[in-house]
Amino acid sequence: MAVQQQQQKTQSAAARHAAETIDMAIKGAQAYEREDLVARLRGAKQILSDGSITVHVVGEFKQGKSSLINALLTAPICPVDDDVATAVLTEVRYAKTLSASAVFEPTAGASGAGWNETIAPSDVPQYASEFGNPGNSRNVRRVTVGLDRPILSSGLVLVDTPGVGGIGSGSNASTISSLPRSHAVLFVSDCSQELTESEVSFLRTVKELCPTVLFVLTKTDLYPNSARMLERDRQHLQRAGIEIDSLAVSSEVRSLAASTMSKDLNNESGFPALIASLNEVVAGGEKLALDAAITHVHSAVEQMEVVARARLAALADPQRSAALVSELTRAKEQADALRERSSKWQSVLQDGFADISSDVDFDLRQRTRIVVHEAEKSIDEGDPAKNWEEFEAWLRQRLAGEALENYAMFVNRAKEVAIAVGQHFDIAESQVVRAREVAAPVELLDGLRADAGFAEKKAKGAGMAAFQKSYSGFLMFNMLMSLTGLPVPLALGVVPGLLLGRMGWKEEQKRALEKRRSEAKNAVRRFVDEFNMHFGKDSRDAIRHVQRELRNAWSQRVTELQRSSTEALAAAQEAAKSSESDSGARSRAETDLQSLASLKARVEDLSAHLERTRASGLSAGAATPAAAPPAKAVT
Repeated sequence: MAVQQQQQKTQSAAARHAAETIDMAIKGAQAYEREDLVARLRGAKQILSDGSITVHVVGEFKQGKSSLINALLTAPICPVDDDVATAVLTEVRYAKTLSASAVFEPTAGASGAGWNETIAPSDVPQYASEFGNPGNSRNVRRVTVGLDRPILSSGLVLVDTPGVGGIGSGSNASTISSLPRSHAVLFVSDCSQELTESEVSFLRTVKELCPTVLFVLTKTDLYPNSARMLERDRQHLQRAGIEIDSLAVSSEVRSLAASTMSKDLNNESGFPALIASLNEVVAGGEKLALDAAITHVHSAVEQMEVVARARLAALADPQRSAALVSELTRAKEQADALRERSSKWQSVLQDGFADISSDVDFDLRQRTRIVVHEAEKSIDEGDPAKNWEEFEAWLRQRLAGEALENYAMFVNRAKEVAIAVGQHFDIAESQVVRAREVAAPVELLDGLRADAGFAEKKAKGAGMAAFQKSYSGFLMFNMLMSLTGLPVPLALGVVPGLLLGRMGWKEEQKRALEKRRSEAKNAVRRFVDEFNMHFGKDSRDAIRHVQRELRNAWSQRVTELQRSSTEALAAAQEAAKSSESDSGARSRAETDLQSLASLKARVEDLSAHLERTRASGLSAGAATPAAAPPAKAVT
């Protein structure tokens, strides 16, 4: 409640105007007894009043993500240490007093959504770090910290994430699954080396899941060539076709600036530019909420206007009531046709997701086939028994990366289908409904096990084979010497025996190595087949889930249109039966239309304001505050 109160205080004038307009529209919908429109308008107001702007901070292990958040907030919130890594998602949001809580996953086999437990802020490392919670043994879904900072009071929520070096882990799967719902992502890498191939690949997937991404280079105070490193990283991103903004910062310099109240050090740290970018994200998030509010209110008002106009038209011109009823009957029939399974939008939705299912499955099989080819090539180049743990870790990470890219493809295609379906509706909200995101099903990798029994098998028969070869060579040499009658010492037969024994040893080792390679390849194929089976099912389930969500969302809009056309027809028919002298009914209809016109004018005025601010590049409300010098209440 405290967060909502503070967010209401910091709402822009445009947001307050939109909230008042929604309240007026709700009263109108209640007067028309349209509980369906009331429910939708209340949902729009909830989106507007929530005000949470989520920004994920992602990157590989030990790149300075937690330090970046601490320096940004000038508070030691996220655990930082050379040997401590973030184990679970840690989100930091606004609160008047310092507080913390942990959300726990339900135990295996238990029903329910888990539970939330208040914890001491000093105990956050015990739940959020690998040191205090190794392997997430506490089964924590996320840790939430409440902090009083001006930059958070506008609704900004910063999310510290586990390193992507463990891309196949359940904790990182939680990161990926939430990215489509994130407003922006800060991708963090330090100056110790240029962007790696895995970082670029992961960044490409992040860009597909969340269009707003900012690349942040950290630890510039430790490396004098940070500017050159930033330029090289920009070149890597450009070659990969990843167009995002980038900047360099120093968390240490920022912290020093906060402790010494030095504006020059703060500017040197690079954080003012980062804060300005975050302020733009916050402003953009409010604009999205305002757009949604405008669309929903405009749609609701139009549906109420249909009824009011029909009633007034029938009262004002009784001679034309028959034609009006005929027009409204056709409109009702058109709305009813949208409900039919054979309607165009239903076909587009069904065909679109059938194509998605086929393409996603084909894409996954293509990707895993390449992984198998690379794995077999790696096995042929070495002994799988010597480095199987490293190889299996690589295989899991490789499959997880391909799964994420496959998931990103699914999300984008689902959004395209949602837009295509919306084009078959002559209603404004067609641009609001979007594909619902579902959790990326990559955590199943933790539950899969590769058969590594071959790695424990040593060439136990190699010694016996060498002995047999040596003994045979020894006997054969001495037998030949005896047959020839040459006086050769018996001990001389040891030499050919040793030579043959060495040859036998090598042959047996080679045979055992080939056998291990063959068994390792079979283990990889079985592992990948099992991964395809489980992940493929999860993907198909996700596709059906999103298709069902979209169908239900559009069906709800169709129901609203049906009801509006039905009530408009009923109002016209009732008005046609009324007396021509029923001036009171006519006056009430005119008053209703005036009220609805006033409400629509408010919506159009707000929409025009947003268009002007977009054209000028300004915030929808008050001007974005500049980055102040570092202090206890730094912005």
